Amino acid sequence: MKGLLNFFRLCLVLLSLPACSGIAVRGSVDGQAIETRVDSEVARYYLENYLAGKRVDARLDERIDRVYQSADGKLPDSAELKRLSEEFSVDFAALYFADRIAQVPGNQTFRSAFDRIYDFTRTALPQGHARLPAEAAKYEALVVPSYLYKRKLANGAALTASREALAKVDFPCYFVETADDGPVESNAELVMAAIRARARDGRRLIVISASKSGAEVALALTKLGAAETGHVAAWINAVGALKGTPMVDDGIVAELEIIVGKVDPDGMVSMTTAVGRQRFNSFDVPKPVFVVNLIAIPFSGSVGFRASRGYFPMRKHGPTDGVVPLADTIYPGGVTLAQVGSDHFLMYNLDITTVALVSTIISWLENPRGDADVAREPKGPRAAP
Repeated sequence: MKGLLNFFRLCLVLLSLPACSGIAVRGSVDGQAIETRVDSEVARYYLENYLAGKRVDARLDERIDRVYQSADGKLPDSAELKRLSEEFSVDFAALYFADRIAQVPGNQTFRSAFDRIYDFTRTALPQGHARLPAEAAKYEALVVPSYLYKRKLANGAALTASREALAKVDFPCYFVETADDGPVESNAELVMAAIRARARDGRRLIVISASKSGAEVALALTKLGAAETGHVAAWINAVGALKGTPMVDDGIVAELEIIVGKVDPDGMVSMTTAVGRQRFNSFDVPKPVFVVNLIAIPFSGSVGFRASRGYFPMRKHGPTDGVVPLADTIYPGGVTLAQVGSDHFLMYNLDITTVALVSTIISWLENPRGDADVAREPKGPRAAP
């Protein structure tokens, strides 16, 4: 009983943090407006001045320039983001990661296409006027739910909003019944069977996963290989826990049992970072599968209550989305669409985002851009204005 009371006291404290602490900031990254609170003056300066081309602090500008110059044209990994968090701040590292993603040419092109379709869908879907490209008749979706999706308090884990939105635009959508607390490895076998089954109707398959099921889909596609994934057109990896999560290592996820009941300990072990990183190194998703990473990049003033339970304790690991370190949510070789200001649960307009994203993917695949290397790494340091 005492543990339960302590848990709820902590929840109340975390609920109040984003609203009452931090430094107010306003700016934009990747064309996305940001108005929130950040954890440091350097993060505020970086967003409001450096990224806006206003170089007014020569010493700080020089320090930030060195960060870009040392990047060597690559996106920062979790170790680098942790280092930047320690040198500057967690929100600075998150903003830097968002900017680096935005500089990848393939990401820029995909973001531009997505934004145009999203603007239309935002108005059309609620009015019942949304439509997919004519070529959508050749496609269907396979949805793989996330961790604990059968539990009452796991809102959104079954991706119900996404499935209902696709039904509204008459897009065939199939659901994979996995063990909601099972290990990644055994669930991957269920995903493999579902992917094989969808090969029979002749449509091209768009697989949609979220969080823990990202690792399950990656493993399934790896094991199936090119020979059995010819009908798989794309994989939407939403906030994928591709390398496990420090929440398990630190014992944070274990506290969920207070709310959701007992969970499979083997499933928990499969989400540790030690197991997850080793498994990630084995992933080899067939190249013809177009991978779209949908990731969330929150800040200390924008993270929601549900994500705050993991976000604040995990700040010692660098920037996270509240469940997974930011860099660990990206599968390399595809494009990355970053939702700046959102957290791991991506609750805002998920129905519109899903329809717009599926529509963008189909248009992208049906109208090749002549650039096979869509996920080229970003260019060099930011040029001063």
